[in-house]
Order: sequence, then C-alpha cells, then structure tokens
Amino acid sequence: MSLRSRIVLILVGIVLSWALVDNGTLRLFAGRVFGTWEREEASEDLARIERRIAAELGELEGRARVYSGLSDVERFVAGEEPGFAEENLGREVLDLAGVDLFYLCDPTGRVAWGLVLDPETREPMRLTEFPREALARNHVALHFRAPAEQVAGILMTRSHPLLFSSVPIRGRDGQAFAVAGGDPRVLRHGTVVLGRFLAKDLERAIVAEELENSSDEGGGALARVQVLEPEDADVPEEVRKGTRRELFLPGQDGLLHAYATIDALRTGAPLILHVALTRVIAERGRASVDYALLSTLASSLLILFVLLRLLRSVVIEPLSALTSKAVEIGRRDDTTIRVGMQRKDEIGQLAGEFDRMLEKLAHSREQVIETARLAGMSEIATGVLHNVGNVLNSVNVAANLASTRAQELSLGDLEMLVRVLEQHQADLAAFVDRDPRGKHLVPFLSELSRALGTQKTSLQDELRSLNQGIEHIAELVRAQQSYAGQKGVLERTALEEQVEAALAISGQILGSTADVEVQRDYAKIPAVKVDRHKLMEILVNVLQNARQSLAERGGDGKRIALCISRPDPHTARIEVTDNGVGIPAENLTRIFHHGFTTKKSGHGFGLHASANAATEMGAKLQARSDGPGRGATFWIDIPMEEEPALAA
Repeated sequence: MSLRSRIVLILVGIVLSWALVDNGTLRLFAGRVFGTWEREEASEDLARIERRIAAELGELEGRARVYSGLSDVERFVAGEEPGFAEENLGREVLDLAGVDLFYLCDPTGRVAWGLVLDPETREPMRLTEFPREALARNHVALHFRAPAEQVAGILMTRSHPLLFSSVPIRGRDGQAFAVAGGDPRVLRHGTVVLGRFLAKDLERAIVAEELENSSDEGGGALARVQVLEPEDADVPEEVRKGTRRELFLPGQDGLLHAYATIDALRTGAPLILHVALTRVIAERGRASVDYALLSTLASSLLILFVLLRLLRSVVIEPLSALTSKAVEIGRRDDTTIRVGMQRKDEIGQLAGEFDRMLEKLAHSREQVIETARLAGMSEIATGVLHNVGNVLNSVNVAANLASTRAQELSLGDLEMLVRVLEQHQADLAAFVDRDPRGKHLVPFLSELSRALGTQKTSLQDELRSLNQGIEHIAELVRAQQSYAGQKGVLERTALEEQVEAALAISGQILGSTADVEVQRDYAKIPAVKVDRHKLMEILVNVLQNARQSLAERGGDGKRIALCISRPDPHTARIEVTDNGVGIPAENLTRIFHHGFTTKKSGHGFGLHASANAATEMGAKLQARSDGPGRGATFWIDIPMEEEPALAA
C-alpha cells in the first residue's frame, strides 16, 4: 500500500471515529434532553385531555340542568302531560343536544322516557348499564350526595366508556329533594340523565383540539384516547398497582403511550386514561442529531480535504519525487542521478543526505568494481593454477616414466655386440660362419631389435602423454592470458577419446588404481564440436573427484561407470558415476561454489572452475546423489549444434 493511501485511510479513520464519537455523545445527551421534554409535553397533553373530558362532562351537566328546569318535563315525568314525549322527545332531541343517551326518570327510578343511540350508526341500542324500564335506587346515576345536586363522571359500559351527567328535576316549588321527615337525598320530582359515549366521534373532536394545541405549542400530536379499567390487560403493572400516577412508554407502533390514573371525575371510581401520542419531539431530536451528524461529516470532509491538500503539497509530493528518483536509480543502475531538492525542512535534509549517499555509493562502487576485477583475476589465476597443477602431476609422471624407459634401453647388449664385431672385423664372415658365437649373432640381433622397438614404443607413448600435458598447460596459460572476452576454439572431437585420455591422466595423478573397476558404456555419437582443452579440464576434475571419493570410502568393489549417450537429438551427454562416499542433499547446490570443499586437503577450486569452463563452451555440468554412502553422478550436457561457444 502506498504512503498516500495509508495517510488517506488513517485520516479518514480519524475523521470517522471523531464523527461517530461526537454523534454518539450528542445522541446520548440529546436523547435525555428530548426525552424529558417529550414526557413533559405528554404530561401536559394528559392534563389537557382530562380538562377536555371534564369540560365535556360540564357541558352535559349544563344541558341536563336546562332540561331539569323545564316545567313540561316535570309534568311529563309526573304523568300530567302524556303527549309531551311524542311532540318533543325523539332521536332529533339527542342529535340536537349532541348526546347518545337521554333518560327521564321519576323519583322511584322508573324510566318515563329513555333512548340510547349507537355512536357510530346512530341507531337505537340497548345498554345493560341503563335498563329501559327502571334504574335501581342505588344506580350510580341516582346516587346523589348532599349537598351536591348532580352526578357526573365516566361509566365503563360493555360498548364504550360513557360520559354522563344526571341532574334532579326541580319542580315548580324549586325543590329537588324531599326535605321534610326523611332522607334529604330522596328525589321529589325525578331525574334527567344525559350521556355521551367516548367513541370515535368524541375521540376525533378531542384529537382535533389537541392537534391545534400541539401545532401551537410544539408538543406531540394526539393519535388515540382511551379510558381503561385497571384490570384491562393493556394497563402497565405500575399504573395498575398505583405506584405511578403517570407512565410514558414508547411503543413498537412508533407512538408514545401515556398512562395516567384519573379519579373518574366525580364518580370516585379509579380509571386509567390512556393517550397515544405521535413522537414529534423525539423525531425532532433525531432530526437534529442527524443534521448535526451531517454537519459534522461535512465539516470533517472539508477538514480532510484541506489536510490532504496540505499533506500532498508538503509531504506526499516531495516523498513521491524522492521515491521516483530512487526507483529510477535502481532501474537504470545510474548513481550519477541526483534528487536536487532544495528545501529547508526534514524532507529537504533527507534529499540532501540521499544525494550525498549516492556520491559515496558511486565512489564505493568504483572501489568494489576494481576489487572485484582483481578478485576475478585472482580467481581465474587460482583456477588455472589448480588445473595446471593437476596436469603437472600427469606431466611429471610421464617425464619420470620416459626417463626410466630411456635408462632401460638395451644399449649394453648393443655395445657388447659392437666390441665382438670389432674384434672379428678382419674375419667377420668366417666368424659368423664357423664360430659358435657367430652363429647366434643373427638371432641375437633380431631379439635386440625387437627389445629396442618395444622400448621405443613405450618411450614414445610416455613422450606423447608428456607432450599432451605440456600442450594442455600451454592452453590453460593462454586461456588465462586472454580470458577477458575471448571465446574458446571449437574442434570436432570424438568424446570417447577425450574420456579415455582424461581417465589416463586422472590415473597418473592419483597413482595406481588397480582395485577400481571401470565400466564403459559408449554410444555411437558423431564427433562433437567442443573446446577440447576445456572438456579435458572438466573430465579430469570429475574423474579425480570420483577416484578420491572411492579412496575415501575404502573397502572392495570400487567402481566407476563411464557413459556417453544422446538424451535428445541436440545434446550429447557424458556421465561419470561412482559408488563412493556420496554427497549430502544440502551440499548438492554448493559443490560448484567457489572455495567449497568437504576434503581436508581440498581447496574448492576444481568443480567451480569446471562449471565455469562448461558454461564458457555452452555446456552444462550437473550432479546428483542419493545421499551419503550411495555414490554420486556427474554429467555434462554438450550441445551438438554448430554454434560458437558461449561466454561465461
């Protein structure tokens, strides 16, 4: 990942973390503040609805008082005007008065006229709590308490909660209760009962009024109004037990449900007022927090943009320029390139130190190149001297054998024959014909000739081997003198001849190896164009290593297998396999390294020089082994195409 990307990610992470922490803190405190505000507004809404219900009961009471003061109503209840109901009472009266229940009862509770309308269909209906025939003397609508002259409250019916008000009828004497000689609560003329169900029409009226108030005051909009009994399943436990007079609970429907205990408004029966409010305040709080989040993000993005622009001009672009110069230097391998950044800050100091480091690197590189050149020359000389040393051993052996063969020549016999012939020079024919010694002269000359011929041949062979060694040494010296940039001389060579010559040289170097069995498997391969001297150098080193491995192993059954094959039409292969001490797996990749050896008297130059020589003539020297004690195989693959040898 680039530095630019890392800086952007870090800054974005910091900005987002700050925005999240800020918004989370704001939501925490805003939630508390707006929650308190919402509960306060809901409490005010509950109080307003209680006042609205009380006002509704007051209106019912006022209308009931109007009807209770009519003389026609008094006479009708007393049975003096039976036609009053047909002319003045009916469904139209309930609609005109805006009520759902209208009862006229005599002092005993008998219903002189009564009607209950369904609040939805406005059709007559029966109400169990208000029988059509009569109301019991202990009915809540007739349960007047002195000095109160009316009963108003909420009655839970099977249909809907009923807001009702009952007022005693005042007679022409202005009295409503019997005051002489009895219970002062005994009615004198009867009762007028008006009621209105807390149904959808009344709820809609209350909701409309609350909507108007909420738009003026900023509170939550009223969604639903209910009056519940404490035993109702929807009533929370805290309100049912009376431990909380008011309780506010957010619902899964997205509304705030407010519960309050009411005194049933003059009836004395405890009821629960349930109001569902839209969470306008909470929504405003969330909207405010969301707006604050957007504002925070916008300001954060602006800060991020400014920081990125500043970092880009102050840090990223100079570092990018410095990085580009470093990449260019690495790609072109040119230490003369300079950054040349003129700045007085830390990046400028870094660029200046980078330029000075390049100057030191260029100087050090020149020294390293010179040292490497000298080391390469030393390595070449070491390799050449090693190979010369190998061949000098062979030359020394050949020279010693030639000297020995020269000393063993049959010159004493020849000199004795010359002296005998000189003694009988005058009578040479008679000596050869009649002297017993002369008769053996011809056979003696014949045998002497054969002995001298054999000695001559042996001496010529040793001189030829000596000559080859001297020629190989001369070629190695010439290669060392012209090593830089010159290619080897390719000659068509029979590989089996080279293998046999190398076998002979390696045998001369290490002395007698009569206990080593040499197995040969030579395929018929045309002469291959190679550098004969380099190939000889490789084979001598490989065979010498094989013989040394066998000597280190000791024991009987020593074996070297020589194989010449053609693994593909374009490659000739020479393999040398021994059953010596083997090569550990970890050393197979190191045996061709310069200076690596496992022998106490070794110096690690032979195989390294051989691998280089193989590369120089376009071949490849490789090795394999199954592990210690299981022998090893070295092989060289030689291309058979007629191409100039490749440079090392």
